[in-house]
Amino acid sequence: MLSAEDNALLTRTGPGTAMGELFRRFWMPVALAQELPAPDCPPIRGKIMDEDLLAFRDTDGRVGLVDPRCAHRGANLFFGRNEECGLRCAYHGFKYDVNGRCVDMPTMPPESRFRDKVRLTAYPTREWGELVWAYLGPAGREPELPQLEFAQLPPAHRFVSKKLQQCNWAQACEGAIDTAHFSFLHMPVWSSEAGIDASVRRSSVDTERTRWMRDDPRPEFDVVAHEVGFVAGAARKADGDNLYWRVAQFMLPNHALTPNALPGETYHGQTWVPITDELCWVYCYSWNPDRPLSEDDRRAFRKGRSVHADVHAR
Repeated sequence: MLSAEDNALLTRTGPGTAMGELFRRFWMPVALAQELPAPDCPPIRGKIMDEDLLAFRDTDGRVGLVDPRCAHRGANLFFGRNEECGLRCAYHGFKYDVNGRCVDMPTMPPESRFRDKVRLTAYPTREWGELVWAYLGPAGREPELPQLEFAQLPPAHRFVSKKLQQCNWAQACEGAIDTAHFSFLHMPVWSSEAGIDASVRRSSVDTERTRWMRDDPRPEFDVVAHEVGFVAGAARKADGDNLYWRVAQFMLPNHALTPNALPGETYHGQTWVPITDELCWVYCYSWNPDRPLSEDDRRAFRKGRSVHADVHAR
């Protein structure tokens, strides 16, 4: 168990905190690409690691992520106009591009260059795997985008979504790589034989695997570290002298793959992005490297099967 001090160190991610500074050195997903569906579409509000931000797609299709407050009088740019490669404040018309530069001050004389001295805080963005990623760390120190398999496949092979989880990012992450809870949380009536059998019949995996999880709620864990995180294997008693292993992968700083797929099956993963110290976004992705996802697959994901959610709150 963590001490209160270590727990605070791990879960506080606002500006100036140790974990917040660490997270800001990595690319973080900040939106689904589909939330900004077209050039000059309405902007979307967000909060990442206790920073209020505004995302918009400009006329050229580029995504900007900026401080939502106009540098002039602090008016919220969410109510501005997204037009001609910039976001224009509705109050006095100051206009900002995706890099946060003020490119127009219509209340100033045309010959004035004062706009060159005005800019918003802005963060670089990239679109990768149908997610919008942002880097909130020191300028010029951007690392490589995370080379997660789902993002490297054609769009037909993947499905992405996000869900709001009302806990800190570490609590949500811990639940994803903990396979012991499957024997309880995902067995609706664990102590009832009829309920257990019904759970097995309703399971999305084969009955043998579900039965092994049902019958052995005490998996033994073996953790192997690697250069980007660790692999956690959990062994349960299977039939005879065999063991059933469920293997989860954690990758720094906040990515994990769920332990529920065999070769040829569809894989699932998640990335946790703190909103505040009590809320987080969970970006979910399913992919199959061997075949395009079927419409039945996508329909099930939209309904909340596996790690996905069909409601994307803002």
